[in-house]
Amino acid sequence: MFFCNTWKKVLIAATMVVALCAPQAHASKDVVLAIASTLTTTDPWDANDTLSHACAKTFYEGLFGFNEKLELRPVLAESYDVSPDGLVYTFHLRKGVKFHDGTDFNAEAVKVNFDRVTNPENKLKRYSLYSNIAKTEVVDDLTAKVTLKTPFSPFINQLAHPSAVMISPTALKKYGKDIMFHPVGTGPYKFVEWKQTDYLKGAKNENYWRPGLPKIDTITWVPVVDNNARSAMMRTGEAHFTFPVPYEQAAVLEKDEHLKLVAAPSIVTRYLNMNMLQKPFDDLRVRQAINYAINKEALAKVAFSGYAFPSEGPLPQGVDYAVKLGPWPYNPKKAKELLAEAGYPNGFETTLWSAYNHTTGQKVIQFIQQQLAQVGIKAQVQALEAGQRVEKVESHQDAATAPV
Repeated sequence: MFFCNTWKKVLIAATMVVALCAPQAHASKDVVLAIASTLTTTDPWDANDTLSHACAKTFYEGLFGFNEKLELRPVLAESYDVSPDGLVYTFHLRKGVKFHDGTDFNAEAVKVNFDRVTNPENKLKRYSLYSNIAKTEVVDDLTAKVTLKTPFSPFINQLAHPSAVMISPTALKKYGKDIMFHPVGTGPYKFVEWKQTDYLKGAKNENYWRPGLPKIDTITWVPVVDNNARSAMMRTGEAHFTFPVPYEQAAVLEKDEHLKLVAAPSIVTRYLNMNMLQKPFDDLRVRQAINYAINKEALAKVAFSGYAFPSEGPLPQGVDYAVKLGPWPYNPKKAKELLAEAGYPNGFETTLWSAYNHTTGQKVIQFIQQQLAQVGIKAQVQALEAGQRVEKVESHQDAATAPV
């Protein structure tokens, strides 16, 4: 994906669909989660993809979080105060919490983590999200003060983002840039092993600060890009949870008495990025034409088996203050007219990248390739493995388009 000088065209908002073993299977103390992609990192401050952030929650926690209803809740911070000018936030921290390596969680840990992400020399991918922080100060052991450059009312919600976690200062000093391979947080599980193409494993944190948790001994994240293989793992019991569910097999999995299918609205939005630093995507008419050229209703059916719908705005409706603008209409005739106005009456050639190489991602780019061809845009397609995505997309801005 392109995060510098880009213009996002929203395609569809996905429904969250997961499959898990029936309740009796949870007697197992070892849980396997089958996911659709390999992970890029275990450092949330340096991650852009949803799965890496989700897996990092195994080991890490932040000052705040969201519950299952997307309601804000305190986690490592018990409360906070805000100055009248909206610039200074004072956080009162939870007492008695320790990192997995025995280091105390305190105000110094908060300062170390915020100082790390706000230092541009560290070049962390989430720098821009927290660059409004001017400074972080230690008031006392359990009180940290954060001063912003400008007032920003959603700041507490921002700190509930999965990237805003607390990493052990001792571990950061020990591992430096290699912290991505050695996660040390305050979360329910301690890091055991990460074989990047095979699995990521955590074991129960016996000293976890929440009484009675966690309830299982180990948790293992296994990347399985093929939808059929992920479905088979669920049916045989080799995996206890999968996300996302192979959409085309959801109806079959739902009938299995040993499985439970959960489908609910989510705040996941699938979209197409275009690099505005390159022609022809520097022209607004071209970007609009591409949006007119894609039938989002059909895409939801073909790639997501109906477990998605056209987005009505740049933000999904589960996000506070999201505005409904209405779905962008499908109009290939209008797309051709705009391309002609922009100087491309016969279309052009480009490259289309998918941020994931799993089965559903491949369906998406193939569908979009066909749709663009109908208005004269000839697109070569490539489904990227997670490591390729980081190298080609997140580290550079040299491609034409990239759907996710």
